[in-house]
Amino acid sequence: MTKTLRIARRFNGPHDSGNGGYSAGLASQFLPNADAVEATLRAPIPLDTTLRAHFTGAGVDIMTDDAATRILIMSLAPTRIAAPDVRSPGLEAATVAAATYPGVADHVLPHCFVCGPARASGDGLRIFADWLKEPSGLDNPNLFPIVAAPWWPTEDLADPSGFIAPEFIWAALDCPGAFAIDSEPIVLGRIAVKIIKRPTPNVPLVAVAWPRGQERQKHFAGSALFSEVGELLAFSEQTWVEIDQHAPPKEL
Repeated sequence: MTKTLRIARRFNGPHDSGNGGYSAGLASQFLPNADAVEATLRAPIPLDTTLRAHFTGAGVDIMTDDAATRILIMSLAPTRIAAPDVRSPGLEAATVAAATYPGVADHVLPHCFVCGPARASGDGLRIFADWLKEPSGLDNPNLFPIVAAPWWPTEDLADPSGFIAPEFIWAALDCPGAFAIDSEPIVLGRIAVKIIKRPTPNVPLVAVAWPRGQERQKHFAGSALFSEVGELLAFSEQTWVEIDQHAPPKEL
């Protein structure tokens, strides 16, 4: 049994390929009963192209649809991840952090659906994470440095249930992790996501991310999404890979 999906051009990360978080989140629909889903990205994600889901004993492989030149794009499998020991810094602190977003002046992917400053409000998510500063009277509740940003999801991001569709939650968890890692160029290699509660649109949310160490060319990060009142809604564990811009990334 196979099913198909397409990543619309709107949801790019790099100019000619899909945003990793969004694309993996869309593919996670094929594992609806998983507590959490881990996606390993294998190749650039083609836009406006039919991709086919091949179900395996471990989960699902997403591949290009041409049998003669079939390419494995990503693999997804059920997993379990523990909730992180992190709390929301609050909407005010996230807003202050985002005001110094380094990508405004120097962004390698200015048209990224999630974090690209060239995307208009209501088009891209415009999640602009930077390191947390402490506004007067607010103590940092976290034991490690985090980047933070506010996010105002719009009505077009909701599915028929009225809640934000899972793929946009995955997307919102993706890019902040890159800004928690002080290294370039990097690509998302693996992301595991657990969604606890999906929010409704038109209410402010807080996205945060933090570094989780490094192993040679691999950098590890975590991210989380909170409601305005600090309720943990979703979280991720991520692996980012340093790349040679003139060579394909190594397998994870």
